[in-house]
Amino acid sequence: MKRSLRSWLWRVDITQEVDEELAFHIEMRTRELVDKGLDPRIAREMVLARIGDATRLKRTCVDLGRKRDREMRLTQWLEELRDDVRFAVRQLKSTPGFTFVAAITLALGIGANGAIFALADATLLRPLPLPEPDRLAIAWERSDALERGPVSPLNMLDWNDQSRTFEKMAGFVPGVGSMVMAGQNGATESVPRQWVTSGVFDVLGVKPIAGRTFLSSDDRERISAVVMSEGFWRNRFGADPSLIGRQIRLDGTLYTVVGVVPQATQMIGSASVWALVQLRRDIVGTPGGPSAERLRGLRMFRVVGRMKPGVSLASAGDDLTTIAAALERDFPSTNKGRTVLLEPLRDVLIGGDLRLTSLLFLGVVGFVLLICCANVANLLLARAAGRARELAIRSALGAGRRRIVRQLLTESLVLAVLGGTLGVGVGAAILRVTPSMIPAGLLPTAVVPSFDIRVGVFCAVVAIALGVIFGLAPAWHTRGVASSAQAMAGATRTTTVRGGRLRAVFVVGEVAAAVLLLVGAGLLLRTLLAVDNVPRGYRADSALTVFVDPLGGRYPTKESLLQFFKSIEREASSDANVRSIAWASTLPLGESTFGATSFEVVGDTPVEENRRPTTDYQIVSPTYFSTLDLPVVDGRAFTDADAADSTLVCIVNEAFARRHLQGRPGTGQRIAVRAPSGQIQVRQIVGIARQVKGRPDEIEDFVQLYVPLAQDPLDDIFMLVRPKSGPASALASSVRAAIASVDKEQLVTVGPLITLDEVASEATARQRFRAWLVMTFAGLALMLAMVGVFGIIAYSVQQRMREFGVRIALGASTRTVLGLVLRGAARMVGIGAAIGLVAAALLAQSISAFLFGVQPLDPVTFVSVAGVLLLTATAAALVPALRAARVDPVEAFRNE
Repeated sequence: MKRSLRSWLWRVDITQEVDEELAFHIEMRTRELVDKGLDPRIAREMVLARIGDATRLKRTCVDLGRKRDREMRLTQWLEELRDDVRFAVRQLKSTPGFTFVAAITLALGIGANGAIFALADATLLRPLPLPEPDRLAIAWERSDALERGPVSPLNMLDWNDQSRTFEKMAGFVPGVGSMVMAGQNGATESVPRQWVTSGVFDVLGVKPIAGRTFLSSDDRERISAVVMSEGFWRNRFGADPSLIGRQIRLDGTLYTVVGVVPQATQMIGSASVWALVQLRRDIVGTPGGPSAERLRGLRMFRVVGRMKPGVSLASAGDDLTTIAAALERDFPSTNKGRTVLLEPLRDVLIGGDLRLTSLLFLGVVGFVLLICCANVANLLLARAAGRARELAIRSALGAGRRRIVRQLLTESLVLAVLGGTLGVGVGAAILRVTPSMIPAGLLPTAVVPSFDIRVGVFCAVVAIALGVIFGLAPAWHTRGVASSAQAMAGATRTTTVRGGRLRAVFVVGEVAAAVLLLVGAGLLLRTLLAVDNVPRGYRADSALTVFVDPLGGRYPTKESLLQFFKSIEREASSDANVRSIAWASTLPLGESTFGATSFEVVGDTPVEENRRPTTDYQIVSPTYFSTLDLPVVDGRAFTDADAADSTLVCIVNEAFARRHLQGRPGTGQRIAVRAPSGQIQVRQIVGIARQVKGRPDEIEDFVQLYVPLAQDPLDDIFMLVRPKSGPASALASSVRAAIASVDKEQLVTVGPLITLDEVASEATARQRFRAWLVMTFAGLALMLAMVGVFGIIAYSVQQRMREFGVRIALGASTRTVLGLVLRGAARMVGIGAAIGLVAAALLAQSISAFLFGVQPLDPVTFVSVAGVLLLTATAAALVPALRAARVDPVEAFRNE
């Protein structure tokens, strides 16, 4: 033990120690043998022979000695760490106010970063919850008119049959509709449904939880089958395994439940059941079957494919392009000028807007975290300045600089662990309410941010990193601590001056970061105000909407379907407060039902279909324009005379007339348009309607075409009801009652009743979500920065109490003292604001993708931020400034 202690304290070289130890033992054993009468030379030879290979023994002893030293150093390090942690805990307990403020500050920063990291992890880092998702790709039909267009059934089948780079390709209809499901007790419910082809589950790699998925043989057997989602199976049927093979009634037809698939399948659509679209080549062109040209020209699918192992996206794209070129040669009437665009499934599902939003939020909370770190560092600096005498005494008693720094870093890490633990709770709480905050459609259904081990590890790493970072400030602050009595006497003054400068630098950085975030929040808020105030085109101040989907088999003819709509109108009009009722395939600012369809003006130079312009196709009733108070600026609106057996007519919007009629009279012109059924219809323009926004943030007015409901009846349609007075929502009960009185067999799917104002609000949900979230974090950053300003001014006033007492005793006025303190605050805030505004000007362009109706260098935003900063900084500095102005000179000198 004595030699071990000597080796530790004086660091005797282990080789020298072993040499001395071996020499000592050889000498002692030799003397023993000599004392027994042996010759000294012979005795030494006997001892050496007994020892054997001395070099090997020495090497073994050296290895053992080094191992012993390592164990001793580790043991001592662990003991010192334990003591440091205990001391740090005692220090934190002794200052509960400091501990509370620092821990809450860290918890807010770490919790916010953890929650946003969960969003970024789900959208940017984590792979899709599907087997080998990197091999999945979406294939689009690309033409001059449409970059990403739907795919026709026959083209999809040809791609699947001829491709050498894909294992399999399948399709699904991107929109999710609904079906009415009848229960055993007679009650009905609306079930979200999506149409898919037989191989889509195999392509996605989804394995059924129960039963099976669709097989290729199902296309030939003409069965009515559905695959059910796991959530619907568990919630509606209690995970009953006997449901497989049984029949359920959907839209009045019996469907066999063949299997249940996990929630990951909702990547392609948030459906509860998936129904089969049966594709059979053998009936194409036969009597009673669809024609090949019509089926190849009917573009309805989004195609997903699984590439073969080792195939790159570029190679697969080249393969499909070759196939598309061959189809163009074989079927020029439908495929002329059409090629293929291939994109990773992840990129299509997540989307560029969501990725940019995640990066924006990460940057925002990153700045908030830096401000939190600077605030805690400032608190620790102030605390270290108060402990300057204690640290000087430690140094005088023999504690080296490294030992003091380690103690301070340990205290910082203990504080960081406490803040990180609380931050985990804050992050988990934020993520618990996240689903209700995120706008519908922003995330794919199966991609949900959640608090898991990855987020926990992130929070832990951030907490430890912060503990080291903000712990370096007080550690650097102690670099000049001396050990003499004279140094101890002046330690507080010396460290205060040096620490004050460092704290001022931190506050300047906090203010700059807060200004940067405030400018970003201001630009997003101005964007939100711009999109909310975009002229919608229609003037109806209130209208109620409801989606109505009658069972097609119940109303097989156009006449019966139109009679159904009229019956509902008649019943709903019995409410004395109903002003007018209309029907439309798409709501203003709502998602388009049919999307873009190609057309050409009759008489213009003919062009190939793939190069024809496109227009949004909308089906409306004659009362649509009067119900929305949407003016027809030229010509006339639809009337009851525009029936199925009359001349096919249409109304175009102002963008259509401006862009494609080019100054010619609008009314009387004829256009050839491809209807949703795939047929080319020639329609006569009878009117031009005022422009209605397709999206609130659209830069270029979109082209729209209206056709009368009687000439193209649609069973999936919106009903619009405008009241005579009062809120439109007051009509909800009477509208439901009107539909129920007509739908006595409960075979009509009725969607939620929402007002047009709510539709418009949903259209701006993404902009509102971004603006309010960034504003929340910017407000938090401003508050933290002003806490930093308040703290450093208050601390400076406390340290300069004697100076202020002298000044007041010599006749300084309250105004003079106030100006002295406020000028110091203004200097810091002004420098920080200047840095922040310059940084905001440089970085504003990076969020230009999120802006609408406002320029990145918007002067109103920059001036407003400067005004807000001036007011808050004045409020933060005024309290300590008033304290300085009220110093009693007698008390100041007595305390000194």
